[in-house]
Amino acid sequence: MGAISKAMRRNESYQKLSAYLSEQGYPFEPVHGSKHPYLLVDLKQGSKVKFFFPASASDHRSADNCVAQIKRLIRERLGGQFHHDAP
Repeated sequence: MGAISKAMRRNESYQKLSAYLSEQGYPFEPVHGSKHPYLLVDLKQGSKVKFFFPASASDHRSADNCVAQIKRLIRERLGGQFHHDAP
């Protein structure tokens, strides 16, 4: 993983997303796009996805919503196969 800015390290959405992806074993790379930061997530099946997240949270639920969205995205991309904590 490359160097990331202090602002991104302090971003609550980034913190929760990176913790979740690391816990689940998905390699990722943080990138700061022209307007919004995103994670380039390797789904280990020859495909990578870009997951954009807010640079500044709108409310206290924003980071949790990002984690829920990445879980849904992974589940959809893997076609319902494996997901450690899927319901």
